[in-house]
Amino acid sequence: MDINTDYDVIIAGSGMGGMSAGAMLANDGYKVLILEKAHAPGGCSSSYFRKGFVFESGATTLIGFDENQPLWKLEKETGIQIPRDEITPSMSVWLDGEQITRYKDREQWIQECVRIFGNERGQRAFWDEAFKVSDLVWKVSLRNPFFPPQKLSEWGQLPLNNNPLDVWVLKYALQSVQDVMQKFGVDSPKFRRFVDEQLKITAQSNSAQTPFLFGAAGLTYTNYSNYYVPGGLLEMINTIRSFIQNRGGALHTKEGVEMITREGGKFTVQTKNKRKEKFTYNAPIVISNIPVWNMKDITAGEMSNYFMEEASDFDEAWGAITLGIATNDAYPENLPLHNQIHLNDGETVPYTNSDSVFVSMSKAGDTMRAKGGMRTLNISTHASPERWYSLNGKYDEAKQQVEDFIVKLLQQKLPGFADAQIEVIHTATPVTWENWVYRKKGRVGGIPQSMARSLLKWTPHETPFKGLYLCGDTTYPGQGIPGVTLSGLNVYSRIKKNHQ
Repeated sequence: MDINTDYDVIIAGSGMGGMSAGAMLANDGYKVLILEKAHAPGGCSSSYFRKGFVFESGATTLIGFDENQPLWKLEKETGIQIPRDEITPSMSVWLDGEQITRYKDREQWIQECVRIFGNERGQRAFWDEAFKVSDLVWKVSLRNPFFPPQKLSEWGQLPLNNNPLDVWVLKYALQSVQDVMQKFGVDSPKFRRFVDEQLKITAQSNSAQTPFLFGAAGLTYTNYSNYYVPGGLLEMINTIRSFIQNRGGALHTKEGVEMITREGGKFTVQTKNKRKEKFTYNAPIVISNIPVWNMKDITAGEMSNYFMEEASDFDEAWGAITLGIATNDAYPENLPLHNQIHLNDGETVPYTNSDSVFVSMSKAGDTMRAKGGMRTLNISTHASPERWYSLNGKYDEAKQQVEDFIVKLLQQKLPGFADAQIEVIHTATPVTWENWVYRKKGRVGGIPQSMARSLLKWTPHETPFKGLYLCGDTTYPGQGIPGVTLSGLNVYSRIKKNHQ
């Protein structure tokens, strides 16, 4: 079956980057088509059904709705209202038998750090600087939609868009989080363990490799408003989907992009659905929300060569081991919905180099995700995709070993879990993730931060091929729902500028 349908914009992939760009464009009257290979939209910002329960794609938090943050701008510009409940405190960290509560209130959080790590003067100075940098980075990010600059005119716009008094923050692009920890005298072994694992779930890297310019936002995300979406993150995606559809757009699931070609100023996008039916669409503008690693396989000629070169700069990235578990509700009422659990010092999860696991729980009473008296848990930990693709005949054995290890860890360290009865449990590896969300080698965390990679080395939103744009976690600014939402907003701004 072959359908030639003209659209203003075609978006490959329905993660939050593509959905954000699509919503902004639909709001301006563009006819938008979003194509998603998976059964459900949302990519890594979604939910899935399993044996009567709704699980998130991975253990994750949701921020970005405070003033000067990307989801705040998305709602403000479009009028979309994403359903959500604020949760506070948003998270606990369990380290060496102690509960560290990630309070939203900044003074309360500093006092908690002093209680755990001592050194009040140093802790206060470190976190005050982190708050200043993070607040400024969010504000400046929305003010500069053409960052990183790709044209002379965009370089010239930077001094006009920004307050010269803010230039002080740029020094932190050249200083690591660890450098700043040492500067303020807080680089103790225990605090570094805490910081490294916090950065692992936000920057995909550690304190020695994460520039403080980005690390500050990664460390302070719990000091902004954190939210829970009743029914799961898929409800957030479906809210945006309805907005786009009500403005003449469409989102097709179970229909993956097979090839993107360009001729005569228009793109042709060829797709195939689960029944192996083929479709063809045309548009002057294409946005890829697909990771840069995948792009060389769905383009040809110069485009494929371009993406092959881009991807070669980022040949390593994390995958994840994830567990979805449904249990009866045996948990303390005051247990936060998000918990990071450190392993004992020197211990790692089998078949990974990971020192911690991250747990996200459904809210008590959320009967859209679990029947009454039940809860769902999503557990994530970092893993090397290459290792899981080389296990050969030991794959099933390794997968079961990891599952058993993490269940035992939860029984020991997550309050209430030892008394809970497991009704459903399933484990996914990077191999599983590639089959779920079709990301090359199951790489789901974006590109890790690195001191060797300057701001100007990020994969740009605008490609050399007029009308072809990129968004998502392999473009600036990278990880997390706010980061990919910002990438979608930035692509929208470039399209508005280039296609009047």
